Amino acid sequence: MAISYDNFMGKASGKLGNLIIYQRNGKICFRSKPKKTKIPPSDSQIYQRKAFAQASRFLAPIREELEFGFSGIPGDKSKRLGKAQSLAVKKATLSDNGEPILHPDRIQTSMGDIAAPVEGNLVWQNANTILLTWRPNSFEGNGKDADQIFYLAYDPIEQQKWSVREGAYRKAGRMTIEFPWAGPLEGRFYHFISFYSKRKKGVEFSDSVCLGKV
Repeated sequence: MAISYDNFMGKASGKLGNLIIYQRNGKICFRSKPKKTKIPPSDSQIYQRKAFAQASRFLAPIREELEFGFSGIPGDKSKRLGKAQSLAVKKATLSDNGEPILHPDRIQTSMGDIAAPVEGNLVWQNANTILLTWRPNSFEGNGKDADQIFYLAYDPIEQQKWSVREGAYRKAGRMTIEFPWAGPLEGRFYHFISFYSKRKKGVEFSDSVCLGKV
């Protein structure tokens, strides 16, 4: 049965007939109860379920960063995470004898039409500091000098992450990043970079680029 906290049109959750009532971002939502079926799932359906579960587990620790990197997508934050999960299944998951295998270097942490970083490179300067460089490609396509770097380092094994949202401008071509932990940290993290800018239509991003597990 439905449970009402204020009134039916205020806050509610639970079940009402064939409907499930829940709250998301302060709004009351309804969805139909899933229908039970005796038809066994196909091999393709099993594969997709495994791939989606694998992608979801990998992305869960960086949900906040993904919601920022996909903030150009209209709607609530769940749609942004959903897009990241969908891309992870489509682009970052490959079949190995029928089993889905996730390739972290194919993950996207942002998506958009702004010109992406090119010739990105990372060099460890000491145990917990890296120098990130790229070729300033302002005005190639719709790249601008004032586009800023969005950087994310992610260790999926330890589920440790470090991000910089207000990074250097595209025209700078370089940025020093200091981690808040004692090193050595080399070889633990996948490094993702992209550009973003506040424009007339709102915040716009480039597709992200993974520089590998450096």
